[in-house]
Amino acid sequence: MPITRQSYGDLFEMPAGLRKFVLSKEFDNADMTLQKTYNLSSEQTTKMGDEIMSAIYNDEDLSTAVENIKQVVVPSPVDNTNWKDFLADMLKLEIWPLRELFGQELTTVLGSGQISTAGWPPFRVLLRPLTYSGAATEVAQAAKFSLMGAHLRKRLRDLIMSRVKGVRVDAQVRDSLIRPVEFGGVGMDRQTADTAIVEMNQLISQVKIMSEDQYADWLAEDTQKKTEAEKSTSTEPETSEDKEIAEIRAKMPSAPSIQSVLDASVEKTLTEFPYKPTDPYLARRLQHVIASRFRDVRSSFDVQRLLCRDPKVGGMGLDKPMADQISAKIEEAYKTFHDPIMAEEKQKLEKQAEIQHQKIEERKERESEEHAQWYQERILARKKKEKQKKKLVETMRETMSAYAAGPTTPIAVPTDIKEQKKETARFGHMVQAVNAGAKSVTPATEQTVPVIPSAAAVLTAGRVARPEIKVSMETVKLQKAQSDIKPHMDGVVSATTAKRGPRLVGLVEELRSLTPAKFRRLGKDPEASTQKILQKIDIMGQESFKKRLSGIQAWQASPLQEAYVRLVSESFKQGKPIVDLANEKRAAGEDVLRPEEVNAIISLNSKLHY
Repeated sequence: MPITRQSYGDLFEMPAGLRKFVLSKEFDNADMTLQKTYNLSSEQTTKMGDEIMSAIYNDEDLSTAVENIKQVVVPSPVDNTNWKDFLADMLKLEIWPLRELFGQELTTVLGSGQISTAGWPPFRVLLRPLTYSGAATEVAQAAKFSLMGAHLRKRLRDLIMSRVKGVRVDAQVRDSLIRPVEFGGVGMDRQTADTAIVEMNQLISQVKIMSEDQYADWLAEDTQKKTEAEKSTSTEPETSEDKEIAEIRAKMPSAPSIQSVLDASVEKTLTEFPYKPTDPYLARRLQHVIASRFRDVRSSFDVQRLLCRDPKVGGMGLDKPMADQISAKIEEAYKTFHDPIMAEEKQKLEKQAEIQHQKIEERKERESEEHAQWYQERILARKKKEKQKKKLVETMRETMSAYAAGPTTPIAVPTDIKEQKKETARFGHMVQAVNAGAKSVTPATEQTVPVIPSAAAVLTAGRVARPEIKVSMETVKLQKAQSDIKPHMDGVVSATTAKRGPRLVGLVEELRSLTPAKFRRLGKDPEASTQKILQKIDIMGQESFKKRLSGIQAWQASPLQEAYVRLVSESFKQGKPIVDLANEKRAAGEDVLRPEEVNAIISLNSKLHY
């Protein structure tokens, strides 16, 4: 294989990135890793390192270096069956980062050894300068961040340029990388931004990063140097075929050069002058003087004065007679060439105006399309939002319909059995107060009794009781024993009780402390219980509106209302009717409101307006 890449005499001739990699710990650790993995001796490790450095210096190509290494390590300690694995590890650790240096040589070695580079590390040593845009691409690839859109690439490019020029430090660059796109940032997460900062600093330390214009100048200069080097080192004799090609090229007519009317007029006028400056700088100045007169930029007097002016202050330095002769020639040519030159200038202006007008129209059309697309996306977003809103309203209607429907059949749930067991364990066997001797409550009486008496008071005072009120057997026995004692002592109270007075609970406190259990004890069914609550609030409203307001606020702060709101909120979140949700929770053993209780609370809340 012919050696075509750059050769280096020593480390100082290498690019900074290559020299840094060769002297790095990673490069030294690669030899140690291969030595431990394949049990190489120190002498074998040293010879392997020498061959790799010879390939880097370009004293020999990579294929030759690989063959020499194979002769050193095969068959001991690496046999022929393990040679492919050893070669793959050696290339991955020591040669793969230098793939930009070896190029086709590395491709040939990988192909002959049938070695795949899938999964190998992406790090590579850069030998050529980078533009700011190229550095942005390298940083994005290392951070695994996609630069979607030209604006993101430009922002990352500007950040790298500010970091290279010392305008920003790492912390400021990191803040800009993390900042959201809509606030002028790049939109990376913290981990990606940290990786990008590390890659950015590595690039700055390895290669020279420059602007696109500077890179174009460097590339042209580098190409010219390579061309000159190839010409100076070329020792091949010129063949007959090359001579024939050169002769054919010499006989071919040169391509016609497009010359403007102004340039042709200036060139023709110069041939009529008795004076022709030898200095190239003054010759170009004289051409500009003639062109400015033909285009009416200068008058004849200005031209004559400029011809006599000293060259150090922008003139030609001619004496008066010579200046008069040249000025006369220019004026004579002015009469001949002025009209064609101005016609050409006018044509150029019209063409330029036409091109500018076309650009404006194209920009208007592009902006119109972009605006139409933006407007269409806005309409689609609005329709989508309205559709979601409509779907939410339909879901709410279905849920409220489920509230109003209620259950069709009572459901036996573990919660009821659990409550019954708790009640029996606490109070013993319970019986209805009506069966224990209390009179049943009539509907008229129920509407006129504002306060619910206790079970013991019902039995001992002979008051009426509702059928759903229960009392314990001990209460029944006590009532029977008291009925046998004569006379009754109903009006006797202790001195302590008379002094302290009865402990009263107001309607506000009663409503605020209302729990689901107390709610169930208020009436025979949920509708009756809500009637009791509404009756208490109406009583407070008869006293004053402020009292009614306090009663409603106390009801809204009660544990019962909180349980209702919590159940409704969970129903909306899960998208289930509240009846089904309540039945599921009660079947799972949770103490939640029954569907009929939820319906009663909904009806009560609709009546409490203030």
